[in-house]
Amino acid sequence: MYKTLLAFVLLVTTSFSYAQKATNDDEIIVEGIAKTKVKPDVAIITLKIEKTDSIEKKALEKLNKEVDAIVKSLYKIGFTNTTIKISDYAVANSRNEENYKDKYVASTVLMLEFGLDTKLINDLYEQVQLEGHEDLDISFESKLSDSVEKLSRIKLVAQAINNAKENAAHISKALNVKLLGVKQASKNQDVFFERSALYRVEDLKKAAPPQRNDRMMFQSAFDKFEVQEIELEERITIIYRISN
Repeated sequence: MYKTLLAFVLLVTTSFSYAQKATNDDEIIVEGIAKTKVKPDVAIITLKIEKTDSIEKKALEKLNKEVDAIVKSLYKIGFTNTTIKISDYAVANSRNEENYKDKYVASTVLMLEFGLDTKLINDLYEQVQLEGHEDLDISFESKLSDSVEKLSRIKLVAQAINNAKENAAHISKALNVKLLGVKQASKNQDVFFERSALYRVEDLKKAAPPQRNDRMMFQSAFDKFEVQEIELEERITIIYRISN
């Protein structure tokens, strides 16, 4: 019994010691990591419009009128049909339990996607105030275009491979083994960020239009925020053949 236990302990110790140098007796596994931060180049603005009335038809008429007015405002500052997408209309109904009157809320969403342009965003905010649009919520988010993200990741993969090579050289030197070549390589992709950053413009709900002859310069709510850079990461795992 004593001899069996001793043999088992020696076997475990030997296996553990060798695992620090190699896997399957002839290889080591290394990982390379590369990170970067990239400024978003695409802006997405969502405009949610709601109109309420005790008659469903009138609620829809109010909504149609407001949507037409907002679209005209967007045309004035440079938006086109290719950048404006309008969702289907939705109507919600509720009834007041005290007076048994119906309430209809008609709503829709306008989505604008375009190359990130701070001036255009500011012009939109100012135009909304000038035109006096009501029952309107605006949200803003930014993201990377497919082309910018693809180019960034290509560069990251190359950097991660170089990092893995450096790690392999350090490990082989520390273990006093020789690298014979790459047996296998794989890529694991992780994104440690929220793809879009969302900002609400709360004071637009009932914004009163200023006098048109007022020379006051508007300060956009978006000026309070800086577009957040997006962090990308690439990981490369490489298995090297080795010899002692």
